[in-house]
Amino acid sequence: MLRVAVIVCGLLLGVLVTAILVASYQVNLLEGFRHLAAQPWGLVTLLDLSVGLLFVAVWIALVEPNPWRAGAWIIALFLLGNVITLSFLLSRTCRARRLRDLFFPYRFRE
Repeated sequence: MLRVAVIVCGLLLGVLVTAILVASYQVNLLEGFRHLAAQPWGLVTLLDLSVGLLFVAVWIALVEPNPWRAGAWIIALFLLGNVITLSFLLSRTCRARRLRDLFFPYRFRE
């Protein structure tokens, strides 16, 4: 099961990075952001992303035992978005022995 999670996270990370690179060649980031923010659904999308990133930041703070490492992950998360979410999940998946190791803090493990 963990091997499947590694493969899925890796593939999704590759797809996301590819999409970001393709989009960045077509439109400047700030121009794209301005266009997105000008639309009501664009604002909803940005709000949805922000809430999701905040949720992931709290999860990282809870499960990462090293506060400095957690802080670095969270800063990177708000700068680079879900590329970091997938990278963090991929990192945890590679170190996990069981599925529960991915989602729960070390102190709650049996």
